[in-house]
Amino acid sequence: MAKLPLPGVRDVAPSETEAEVRRPTPPERGGVLKPAFFLTVLAIAAGLGLGVHLVRYAQIADAGQQQEASAGGERDPLTSRLYRLKPIVTNLTEPADVWLRLDAAIVFEDEMPNSDIVSAEISEDLLAFLKTLRVEQLEGATQLQHLREDLRDRVAIRSGGDVRDLIIESLVVQ
Repeated sequence: MAKLPLPGVRDVAPSETEAEVRRPTPPERGGVLKPAFFLTVLAIAAGLGLGVHLVRYAQIADAGQQQEASAGGERDPLTSRLYRLKPIVTNLTEPADVWLRLDAAIVFEDEMPNSDIVSAEISEDLLAFLKTLRVEQLEGATQLQHLREDLRDRVAIRSGGDVRDLIIESLVVQ
């Protein structure tokens, strides 16, 4: 078989000068490292500046809150008193064979001269409320949150606002 020459194909290899002209030049070593170094230094400086600014802002905000608390007569947590209630055990409305045990504590403002009387009234009110519950009202996190809010409201009403908080230590349904 005979070879036919293709039109436009050169049989001669390119000369060395043409090959050097066509070869791309390698990038300079400093050309890549200098911008990377500059951007790294810039990022570090921006991070440090933002960090210092946020720390100063937090200190100013904290000082302002402390000043408002002392001027506004806000309640001091160190003067609050914790009083544990006796465990409350009762059966539920539906089903009647399910029992509930509640261990709770109440937080009084300062010292109350009649704390024993108020805590007994609160226990009695909580017992009456817990007897009206059904098992469905205790299933799930949302239902327990609603129960906690209802108990806090009852405690606040019964104490006339003298109790700051109700802490549920344990709640057992059996």
